[in-house]
Amino acid sequence: MKKIILYLIVIAAIASSCKKYEEGPLVSFRSAKNRLYGNYTLTYLTVDGKDCLSQYYDSLSKSFYFYEDNSSRVDYCDMIGIRKDDGLSSLSWTWELLDHNKILKIISAGGNPPGWSYGPFKTNILPEWKILRLTKKEKKLKTLYLDQEYVITLESL
Repeated sequence: MKKIILYLIVIAAIASSCKKYEEGPLVSFRSAKNRLYGNYTLTYLTVDGKDCLSQYYDSLSKSFYFYEDNSSRVDYCDMIGIRKDDGLSSLSWTWELLDHNKILKIISAGGNPPGWSYGPFKTNILPEWKILRLTKKEKKLKTLYLDQEYVITLESL
């Protein structure tokens, strides 16, 4: 019995050290892309630890839609929706996953006029987002932009 408990402890220690993302999940049977595809709402945004979701929402919609264009086989993210002032904002990215699906790299970004942007969310800015959490219901990512750390959480609609 003691050997079984010891084996279970060793297996648990090895499994926890093999976690792909800092905040889980430990095991998933869906590919990283399939976990990304879908409609989300931005529910959390910090810049260097300070809550900045309200300032973000002044300029941009909290809606994110990740999908693959089947005809071109290109991955997109559309950030199209209503801002806090009831105006429409539209920003689209093309993206790819790098480093064994740990990095979401923005390849191109365009859409909004120059004043409708926030931090790395603007036309022609191409950040690499480190994926911290990638579950069916929640995505958490972080990036550095102009020497500031941006952390976002997206939740399924």
